[in-house]
This record gives sequence, structure tokens and C-alpha cells, in this order.
Amino acid sequence: MNGIYLHVPFCVRKCLYCDFYSVAADDGAMERYCGLLLKELDLVLFSFPSIADISADTVYFGGGTPSILGPQRLRLLLEGIRSRLSLTKSAEVTLEANPGTLREEDFNLLRESGFNRISLGVQSFDPATLVTLGRIHTTAQAREAFGHARKAGFLSTGIDLIFGNPKQETTDWSKDLEEAASLLADHISVYALTPEPGTPIHRATSRGETTLPSDDEVAGMYDMASETFQRAGYRHYEISNFARPGHECRHNQKYWRREGYLGLGPSAHGLLFPEKEAPSGMRTVNPRSLEEYASHIEQGCLPWMESGTRSLSDAWEEFIVFGLRMDDGIMLEEGEKQYGPQPEKLSWAVDQLINSGCLLRDRSHLRMPKKYWFVSNELLLRLV
Repeated sequence: MNGIYLHVPFCVRKCLYCDFYSVAADDGAMERYCGLLLKELDLVLFSFPSIADISADTVYFGGGTPSILGPQRLRLLLEGIRSRLSLTKSAEVTLEANPGTLREEDFNLLRESGFNRISLGVQSFDPATLVTLGRIHTTAQAREAFGHARKAGFLSTGIDLIFGNPKQETTDWSKDLEEAASLLADHISVYALTPEPGTPIHRATSRGETTLPSDDEVAGMYDMASETFQRAGYRHYEISNFARPGHECRHNQKYWRREGYLGLGPSAHGLLFPEKEAPSGMRTVNPRSLEEYASHIEQGCLPWMESGTRSLSDAWEEFIVFGLRMDDGIMLEEGEKQYGPQPEKLSWAVDQLINSGCLLRDRSHLRMPKKYWFVSNELLLRLV
């Protein structure tokens, strides 16, 4: 374990497309929550004392809207982590933030507290699209937040964008891309809207109250993003992510490379390697409920709804499926060193994709051609 993820389950209000776990914020709940997070970390360290000997090199505050906690609570949380775990001098410390939740001085305080990477949930620069998505900020606030983050001196300032939105035209998306590129953000993530069951946008599309772009139009928007950002000097290093050289998200690469990380907070997932005799690792899942999460911790129990050692076959699947999301692909030799021989069924499925041209293999190096990235989920499901 050399990464830490903290899920902050609070928002001003739920966006119309969001399926991540979050609840309405109030000061009492947020104050209580910060204490619970540190108690959870104490419980983990009590159960797995060897973790205290490992130097973490990434910390990621995700959500929800982590920035809603405010700079003082975030500083205390980061100090609480540092007092319990060793962080490397060059540790990447990321905060997800929404425009409209931080003032200019807040960005400065966060930078002084040790946060060195910030990811702004811009989603779009188009006012109408922001309303459609249920975002709380305006286009002006998005631009202002980006400027404040840059001025505060974060080592990496990134933005998130969403495409394939209700009634979105290609020209609307083109304007978003051009503005994002003109800002010279260090990192840009682009995600196709997925109307998840239970969300207002899913209900609206199911009832025919709004329409989404066609699959072909959405695929075209994805290609447009790739072309625009690569032309602007970005590296398309993962299916949904672009970065200026040296600004790739180190924490997220742990997920794709199947490296260890500790997940804290309700709905958080983790991957630990607590025992040498368990090279396949142990997955942990916290409950998707703040109250259930709190109940476990207040009783002095780890809040793991699920936990268990992965089989070597599972580890191989994850190693290949997650690793093929990156433009670097994977080295099969590395998998063999960690997990032993590749399972026969998985090896057969990989060979089928190689024979069809959907995967490319050069000796032990395996990768997916970028022309298949937009339909990668469909292809990778054949390996599971």
C-alpha cells in the first residue's frame, strides 16, 4: 500500500447525472465525518501495523465534493494522515474541487497546507449545459476558479469535462475543447455521460423528456477530444485522460497498474497487500451509507462491507483489463512474476482479441490500439 484514497460524501446538491455516493452537507455532519475518517485509519493501522512502515506517495481526496469541507478541515485531515503515516517528500496530494465552493484565499490556504494537485469539476463551459447537468457553478466561476488555482501555485491544475450530454451538439463540445486547451491545463479528463439508473437524467431520457446524442455522435466527440488535445501537446495516456508531459495522475495509475492503495470513507474501495503469502492482494469495500459507515467505526470495527483475498485468476484479469486502459499497455512478464502462469481461459481470450486485431502483442508487451479505446468496455468484457 503506497496510495491513500479518501471519499468525501458531501455536496451542496446532487448533480442530475451523478451516481457517486454523496449526501447534503451540514457543518455538524462534516465535523463528525472528519473524526470518523481518522478513526478508520487508526483501526486499519491497529489491524495491519505493517502499513505504518510504508511511505505513501499519493493521497487523493475524491467525492462527492471534497472542497466543500473547506481549507481548515482539509488541512487537519492531511495533518492527521501525516501524523499516522509516512508520506514521501514528493508525494502527490490531490483534491477534487468544484468551482463555486472555494474562494481565492482558500486555494492559497490549501496549497500552503500541502495539497499540490487540484482537479476542478468544470464539466462544461457552456451555460446551458451546466444547467442541464445540474451544476451549481457558472461558466465565469469555472474560469475564475482555474485562475485562482494557477495563481496559488499548484504543481498540477486539471479539469474534468463531460460529453454526450442531453441535446449537446458537436459544435458545443468543440467550444468546450478549444477553451480547455486554451487554458493550458496540466491535466484534462473527459467522460462520456452515462445515464445511470436512479438519476434524474436517466428518468428524463427514459420518459422521452430529453434526448441524448446518438452513439455515432458521441464516438465522434471522443475522437474530437483526442485530436484536439494531442494537437495541443497533450499525451492521451489513458482512455479518459490527457496530460502535459510529467503531469499524469500518479494516484489513478495505481488503479490501472494494480498497485496497493488504502480506501477510506463510505463507498471507498481499496487494494491491500498485507501478507507476502497473498500476492494477489486483498480488496476492501466500505458501505455506501454514511450512517452504516459511522456505526461500524463507533463500535471499533473496520467498516469493510466486503473484504477478501483475490484469487490469482482474478488478479490476472484485473492486471490485464485495467492495464490495457493505458497507452503503455502491460508487460505480461510482470504479471507472471507477480501472479504466476496466465490462466488458460484468459490466455485464450487474449489470443482471440490479438487475432482479431483488437489487441497488439510484441513479445510480452500487450496494448490496445487507440482506435478501439472508445469501445474498450465491450472488448475488455470478453476477458472477464
